[in-house]
Parts: sequence; C-alpha cells; structure tokens
Amino acid sequence: MPNTESTEAQDVLVDKCLAGTVSLGVPILDVYGALPGVAGGVIATVLGVAATIRGVKSVRDSWRLLTIDSVPLREAVATDGLVRVHGTVRPPRPDDTLVSPIREEECVAYEYNIYHQVQGTGDPSIDAGIEYSPFIISDGTAEIYVNPSEESLSLKHETETVIGEELLEQVDEARLDLEPSADTDSGLFEDPTELVEGTLRVGETVSVVGNASTAPESGAGGADGVMTPVDGNLIVANDEPESAALRTGARGLFLLVLGLGFDVIGISALMANTDSFVEMLQLAGTI
Repeated sequence: MPNTESTEAQDVLVDKCLAGTVSLGVPILDVYGALPGVAGGVIATVLGVAATIRGVKSVRDSWRLLTIDSVPLREAVATDGLVRVHGTVRPPRPDDTLVSPIREEECVAYEYNIYHQVQGTGDPSIDAGIEYSPFIISDGTAEIYVNPSEESLSLKHETETVIGEELLEQVDEARLDLEPSADTDSGLFEDPTELVEGTLRVGETVSVVGNASTAPESGAGGADGVMTPVDGNLIVANDEPESAALRTGARGLFLLVLGLGFDVIGISALMANTDSFVEMLQLAGTI
C-alpha cells in the first residue's frame, strides 16, 4: 500500500519551494533591473580613479622637471634620492636601435599618430603606436643605463600635414599597421592627413629625472649606474625642461578633470542605486 503520508510531505515541500521561488521572484527582478546602473557606476568610478591617479602623477612629474636641479652623471650615481641629469643618447649595443615609421630616424624610442581631418564625430585616427628600448646616456663624467616605460616617456612631437599620395611618399605603408578600412583606394587619403611623431634619436641630448643606482642591470653595457621606473619615479624628456614640464602638466590637468568627471558620474550612479544594491546583497544572503 502506498505511503500516503510520505507523498503528502513531499507535496508540501514542493509547494513551499514554489511559494518561496515566487515570493523571491519579484524582488530579484527589481534588483536585477538596477544592475546596469550599479555596474555603470562601478566602471565609471574605476576609470575615474585611474585617470585621476595618472593625472596626479603627471602634475607631480611636471613639478619635478621644474624644481629638481641638474647634476653631472657621476654625482647622480652617488646621490641617494631623485636627481635630474642630462646626457647624450646611445644604444647599449650598436644594433639595439629602432627606426621611426614616419621620418625613418634611428632612435631608441618613438611615438606616432596618423589621423585624417574629418567633419563631424567620426574617429579620425588611422594608425598610432609607441615603441622604446633601453639606452645609455653619457656626459663625459659617467654613463647611466636607462630602462624607460611607456608612462615615463615625454617626447617632443613634430606635426606635418600631407594630402593624397603625399602620405605614401612620407610613410612606408608596409611599416605601418593600418586598419583594413584605411585602403588607399577608398578615397580616405584624399582628405588632409596629420603625421605626428616624436622620437628620441641616437646622439640626441635628453633630460632624465629619477633615482640612480650603482647596481648595474644585466646587459647594461658597462654603464656606471642604472635608472629604472621604480615606484613611477622616472621621467625621460628630450625637450627643454620648461617645455617638457608645461606639456606634462597640461596632460596631467586634462586627466585630472577627466578623472573627476568620471568619478562624479560613477558615484552619482552608485548613490542612485544604493538601496537596490543593498537589497541585492541581502537577497543573496537569504538564498
């Protein structure tokens, strides 16, 4: 004979589960409806904080370029703390050089941007890139091996405007990673095109702000010391200190404004969805 009591108990359990699911369904839908606002707020806040941090660093670097006195390389190696030095650039080995894609200059670092002048809100960028390698600077008193990062480079840029086939005369198309849409037969290059490039050439004089260490790295080419971007304390600029400081400071202020704007948007979105976010956490604890 079937166990009716056991069957009835199972039916009651199923009914309770169904009732619980239905009772939770409405708040779950309400909370999930607020997820886009919460996620957008978190993303905007994270982007804002990142931009603000980089902005603060750029403003700080600008101040250092203006206020730190320049010393000979020999003295820099023996100094504990931040120093500013000047020296002539050379690669650690003769073949450790780069060739810039626009002016085809032998260098140890370059940054370029190719964009066309467009009307409206279209993306003007055709191609852009940056590449760098370690180098050595010397001033007759000593040599220092510099291992830069992308964030530490502050290169002076030169801009040239070309039209039509002048672009292919100025730039070797095979050297550039052009987007497929940037086909020369599409008529895109009929518009004026801006060629922007900054290089750190072999034999050029450069200013470097950072901490000099006497412990040479592997492959330092027999240099007396090294400068690396430890704790972000490295600035490499091939312009006059005042011009480099102005350029770096302007970039920092732009990032600060941009970062604060994202922070305001993100925090506002989070505050507008605070109740739903709290409910979501509470609901997760009850499931």
